[in-house]
Amino acid sequence: MKRIYTILLVVSTLFFFACQQEENLLGGATGYLRLTVNEDMSTNSRAVPENYKPEQIAVQIVNAEGETVKETEDWELWGGKQIELPVGKYTIKASSNGFDGKDAGFDIPYYTGSKEVTITANGEANETIICKLANVKVTVNFDPALIAKVRSVAATVDNDEVPNDGTPAVYSLAFDTEETRSGYFPVTKLFASITVVNKDGDSHSMRKELTDAEGNPVKACDHFILNIKEADAETGNKTISVTVDPTTHEYSYTFNVSTVPTNKSTAGAWSNVAYLQAELGTDASAEGAKFQYRETTNTASRANEIPWIDVTTTVENGKCTAMVTGLSASTTYEYRLVSKDKEVLVEAQTFTTTEAETEEKQEALQNGGFEDWCVRSAKTALSNKDTTFPCSGTDYDAGNLYWDTSNRGANSTGQLDPTNKIESPIISGTYAARLESKLINAVIIKAFAAASLYTGSFGGASLDMSATINFGRPFTSRPIALHGYYQYNPKNVDNVGENLPANATVSEGKPDQCAIYIALSKKTYTVNNKQESTFIDFEGDDNIIAYGTIEGDYVTESEAKNGYTEFTIPLQYKESQFGETPSYIIIVCSASKYGDYFTGGTGSTLYLDDFSLVYEGTPAIWKNK
Repeated sequence: MKRIYTILLVVSTLFFFACQQEENLLGGATGYLRLTVNEDMSTNSRAVPENYKPEQIAVQIVNAEGETVKETEDWELWGGKQIELPVGKYTIKASSNGFDGKDAGFDIPYYTGSKEVTITANGEANETIICKLANVKVTVNFDPALIAKVRSVAATVDNDEVPNDGTPAVYSLAFDTEETRSGYFPVTKLFASITVVNKDGDSHSMRKELTDAEGNPVKACDHFILNIKEADAETGNKTISVTVDPTTHEYSYTFNVSTVPTNKSTAGAWSNVAYLQAELGTDASAEGAKFQYRETTNTASRANEIPWIDVTTTVENGKCTAMVTGLSASTTYEYRLVSKDKEVLVEAQTFTTTEAETEEKQEALQNGGFEDWCVRSAKTALSNKDTTFPCSGTDYDAGNLYWDTSNRGANSTGQLDPTNKIESPIISGTYAARLESKLINAVIIKAFAAASLYTGSFGGASLDMSATINFGRPFTSRPIALHGYYQYNPKNVDNVGENLPANATVSEGKPDQCAIYIALSKKTYTVNNKQESTFIDFEGDDNIIAYGTIEGDYVTESEAKNGYTEFTIPLQYKESQFGETPSYIIIVCSASKYGDYFTGGTGSTLYLDDFSLVYEGTPAIWKNK
């Protein structure tokens, strides 16, 4: 029931009544109205008083000349009093006290009303002023069933247009599931934005201007109720329905938001290939799904004339992948995912291939044939012995050491040089690399030294036989494989160090194993052979873009043609980083796979020759990495 508050003013014989409210001000009302302040009481202020009471009605009596002749901050102070006024015409203004209603906030309704009266000689006037809500009320209701099914849901109501009077004001209130209060806004264009994040982290959003049933902007005394609930199969993902009660000016909007995971897709492109991925939501059937692609055009009218090209697609556990080959460099393509019935599961997106990878851009390995060697005096913490290096003397003197070995660490008691050149057997050129694991056996030092060859530099050695190695040389190309020749003559393991991994594939008395691997990375690595925490995690480290190995495999000399076995190690590019460009190349060869753990067979020998990088062909993919 509406409650009427009456202000009694006795002006000679004048009586008037103020402020019938359309909401209960003193009863159990929540407070939906906003204030205003007359010109004599800071009308430009936007600050809401700390103890603001919307039901405290201020009154002004203004004469015909616009002068305020009487005023009070609380009409109840005039209750039962006689106020004498000269004969004439007056405007009685009533409004919530202390605030002008020019801001948005929770629980700050603003009421106002006015009435013209005429005072006559010896006359008596009885008037009633009706105070109504002068701003716009917004209530947001979140469906509990929706809240239970999503990670978060929230609404924002704002005015994204600058008012015509030039004041730099944008009104905005955020509603979350814990907010039960109603918001109040000045009369201006209002927009509601709804965002829901489902359990899978997918975000769904919608935005709508709040209007009446005829599409007109908001008016004073309007009450907009926003009901946010989950969409169903009938209403769709982004349906907004509106019902209007014209008797109360209440406009009830229902926002149906989707909680279904969004189908996601990504593409990584090289100059002539692209790798496509898509993850389908639980409501989508992946069976028979396939990617399609086509070259984009700047002419919208021709877009439908360019046919889509189907791509062989692999579907596993709702994830679709495909490798597109034969693309043109520096070209933009669009791609999409469709069902077996040609329904679009993932809307068209684009990718752009990189510049053509010419031979000039296909970096080659320096000294990949291992023809260049030199001997130099290399001082370490353990010795000052002559050491063999896999580079020319000119490159060494210039600091251009592309490949390195652990010779400096092993040469503590003499020039052992586990890694050195050999003239025969030969695939091409004059020399090959010979890696022989050796035992350092001196009075104060006894340790197993696995022969190694790698792109990087030897960091240093200590008396406890620990050594550091810096892996990686600058490199920005994208080969698909490492090609070369090797021969391996293993010995039985006769040295077993401490902390050998439980999953090690060698044991004492069993044949040793070699290791050859390649990686492309975004950083260099410094590894200490006595600190396992420094070892490279090729699978789990996101700085590793691609990786390939033949570790553990070997062929004895009697089984190898001309003493060597030809090998090709495919580089497997991680799905998550396909399309990224590396910064460094890491190639590591060891005559004893577990040499980092001082484990292997004394005399195990690995021969290497004619290493080169392969650029032609389709890259391999490291699934789910």
